[in-house]
Amino acid sequence: MDRREYIKNTALALGLGISGTSLSSIFMSCSKEVNLTWKPLFLSPLQASLIEEITETILPKTKTPGAKELGVPQFIDKVVGKTMKKDNQKAFVENLDNFDKSCQQQYAKGFLELDASQKNEFLLALDKASPPSAMSVWGINLEPNLPNATFYKQLKALTLTGYYTSKEVGEHILGYDPVPGEFIPCVPVKGMNSWNE
Repeated sequence: MDRREYIKNTALALGLGISGTSLSSIFMSCSKEVNLTWKPLFLSPLQASLIEEITETILPKTKTPGAKELGVPQFIDKVVGKTMKKDNQKAFVENLDNFDKSCQQQYAKGFLELDASQKNEFLLALDKASPPSAMSVWGINLEPNLPNATFYKQLKALTLTGYYTSKEVGEHILGYDPVPGEFIPCVPVKGMNSWNE
């Protein structure tokens, strides 16, 4: 009897109902080494590793820091765990599992085992296949007829938000200036705008 059959039979013997997603997660965790330098709040270590690789592929380290270095995976873990409703959390985990399954179907291995060029190729294909995102302002959808964003687009948006709102990027890459321009306390008002004459 192989290990998979043993786990499956043991679970059934104990009366535990294991869904396909849970069972695949158990097998994946048995077959992969996970080397995290942080402890996830919501995601499993394997899911956190997958998020690390996806975010680092989207925003790799170049002359500027990469997503991993700036803690983007931790940001995503916290956003999913602390701000999403239970249904959305469940959907996020299922979509992450489906993401890896589609990668296995295409390459016969999971995203974590792909080389850098395959990771880029896979994400670019997902990006091209995704419908355009609807324009929104302050969370209000201005184009209600467009389809909902795909999981990859949602994850990419979380990645970019975590990256560009980090302290390092704000202060050293985006040219942070808390008070833009020179402060001039006494300026004659006359003639500057038509409404103040």
